[in-house]
Amino acid sequence: MNKWFRGLLIASLLLLGACGGGGETSDTGSNRAASSGQNNAAQTSPSQSVPDNASGSAKSLPKPTLSFSDTGFSLSDGLTKDGRWTVSGLNGLGWEYSLDMGQNWIPGSGNFFVVQGDGPKMIWVRTRDDQGNTSEIVTVTCTLDTTAPAPIEAQSAQEAGLRRLDVKGLESQATWAYRFDERDDWLEGAGSQLWLLGNGATRVFTRQIDAAGNPSATTVFDLSQAGGNDWVEFSANPMAPTSLAQMPASAEVLILHGNVREGDVDYVRIDIPANKSLASFKLVHYRSEDKIAFFALQRGQVFDAGNDISRMMVYGHLGPTDMPVQGSVPVFKLGQNIATSLSAAQRSAGSIVLWMQQTGSQSTDYAFEIRLRSSP
Repeated sequence: MNKWFRGLLIASLLLLGACGGGGETSDTGSNRAASSGQNNAAQTSPSQSVPDNASGSAKSLPKPTLSFSDTGFSLSDGLTKDGRWTVSGLNGLGWEYSLDMGQNWIPGSGNFFVVQGDGPKMIWVRTRDDQGNTSEIVTVTCTLDTTAPAPIEAQSAQEAGLRRLDVKGLESQATWAYRFDERDDWLEGAGSQLWLLGNGATRVFTRQIDAAGNPSATTVFDLSQAGGNDWVEFSANPMAPTSLAQMPASAEVLILHGNVREGDVDYVRIDIPANKSLASFKLVHYRSEDKIAFFALQRGQVFDAGNDISRMMVYGHLGPTDMPVQGSVPVFKLGQNIATSLSAAQRSAGSIVLWMQQTGSQSTDYAFEIRLRSSP
């Protein structure tokens, strides 16, 4: 995708400040333009490079506020995918704007205008009355980028009995996201890998988001056709749970996905490596006519707590965000970080067993996202 060299932008603007920073005022030196307060987009008054006759008038008018939506990862990087510019603070006055440093002025209408064409932009705006008086010019510079990045290239591999998806083709400063079907929210990826184990999710959707906030087209990876020993039915035996004892130390995000119904439960043992701890444990995918399932976590290599909740680290119902509360049993909603209810010791290195079950007869697909972080 064509991107622009910011050094060229800075050189072309001479003494003008970059978007997000204060600039010098015109020759009067009487004011500095204030921040618009909208989306943290900043504005500047013209520098000494503005022609002397660009804003002079017989009557001083209040200058407007010019703002735009900075959609980049930093609210001061001047990158946006949105060409809409908002003009406010008009006090009943007319206004006009220029895209060529005042050589041509375009009459404004309403309280916004739209700039088109990717690349560096320098916008001038000023108020104007019926007598031809104009205000001091307000200037904003930034880069408009409306071009979507290329789709992600997802490559599959097997390691330690897990499926590893390697994310390739990311642009500089781009992030990436994933989900399991079109109805799920996008989840932020970490690093350049995603690790998976189970038999509940059949596909993974991935995309990248460039520095200006443009998403790429979606890349879909078919888990059910990938083959390998990561496509497994989790153990139904609490004394012999499916084990992740060899989870690679490089794994930051692990997905456990399965299918349960009445009479079919899942037990999975997660071994948190030394110098790691549990950062988050979230239900990120749930598909079932029955809106509530049950889960529990027990510290150790087996789940021998039975129904004794006093021996469980955490337990409760879980499901979509619109599910009703069920009596006194805790309810964890889709996307909620269950790990925040655990102590530091419970999140530390060692074995944890997940128990997942559905007491109804409806088939239930689920996926838990487990994120680890380095510990001191």
